[in-house]
Amino acid sequence: MCSCQGLRLTLVQQKIESDLEKNLAKIKAFTEKSQGEIVIFPELSLTGYQKFLEREKIERALEELKEFAKRFSKKILLGAPFFKNDQVYNAVYLVSSEKAEVVAEKITLFPGIDDFFGFSSGTLRKELTLKGFKIGLIICFELRSPEIARSLIREGINLLVVLAQWPKVRISHWETLLQARAIENQVYVAGVNALGELKGLELGGNSSFFSPQGEKLAFTEAENLIEVQVIGRKGLEGVPLKTPFLELSKIKSLKEVKDIADLRRKKGQLMVFTNGCFDLLHAGHVAYLEKARSLGDFLIVGLNSDTSVRKIKGPSRPILSQEMRAKTLSALSCVDYIILFEEETPEKLIQELKPDLLVKGADWEEEQIVGASLVKSYGGKVVRIPFTFEISTTKMIERLKSL
Repeated sequence: MCSCQGLRLTLVQQKIESDLEKNLAKIKAFTEKSQGEIVIFPELSLTGYQKFLEREKIERALEELKEFAKRFSKKILLGAPFFKNDQVYNAVYLVSSEKAEVVAEKITLFPGIDDFFGFSSGTLRKELTLKGFKIGLIICFELRSPEIARSLIREGINLLVVLAQWPKVRISHWETLLQARAIENQVYVAGVNALGELKGLELGGNSSFFSPQGEKLAFTEAENLIEVQVIGRKGLEGVPLKTPFLELSKIKSLKEVKDIADLRRKKGQLMVFTNGCFDLLHAGHVAYLEKARSLGDFLIVGLNSDTSVRKIKGPSRPILSQEMRAKTLSALSCVDYIILFEEETPEKLIQELKPDLLVKGADWEEEQIVGASLVKSYGGKVVRIPFTFEISTTKMIERLKSL
């Protein structure tokens, strides 16, 4: 539990306009009235969702807010687009007297909203520490993914802040999920929602602040601000927050994976498929599989059996048995399911599974990738991933022989 005196927050439920200047004026006005040490605004509170965004206007507005933060000795947390490498990200900025810094990029995009407005899926998630309190950030739709909150909990956060444009039609989900994240993770949760309209849907407001015990300490339905305080885990000192390890077998038959995939796809989830021998698992394999998993919702790895590897690479391979290779792959959190196959290629698996995304290394030309034409024929995608590390099992074997 944090031994500091407390952190004062101002949560601002803002009606977001399509005009950046109007939003900027509101952000300034609310910041000036606020009593908190950090003032928190909703997702994309500076611009709202727009298709054509002017980078220079956004950067100029952030510079103005930096001077404003200095004038009132505040820190401002707000949503705004972030431009990087010809991509635009739905991002969160921490504005202080020193700088306007991107501290989060939206990872889980809402279908038909974020992609419609041209946002790419990001990866950045920085930890914030103010007055000894650690703050974790979640952006709107990500609230539905407990995995994101739990990953932040592993960093020891005291406060989870959710910046959103959550629709009124699903506002009961908003309130339930905020409370659930507070209870299951034993942290304060601040949900800062917007008012206004998004693609014909009325936004729901109901910005709320929950205690680590799940008590709703404050909320508002109007365009207004809420003054609250984080003071530690009072009342939960005797309740340990356990993080048990439960690992179910990831090694499945084709039928088992097809049944599981059918259920997951009915929930709108995307299947990613890749294959390989993965003999002497190394950093290059891990980086490749992590990137593959990030492209969808679950990753299936077709693993060449010992018989298959010998057909491809000769009688001296594999170095490790299929049981050992499968066990090592199973330890990677990015791998969801593993299917062993006896053939030289995974063509049969691809025909049966019909993955949404077929992934191979960038050293393969697309026309050489087994199953590529099939996947593209039904609207799937083929993705070639460049290597992060210049390493291979063959190189490792050669180096070991030279020692």
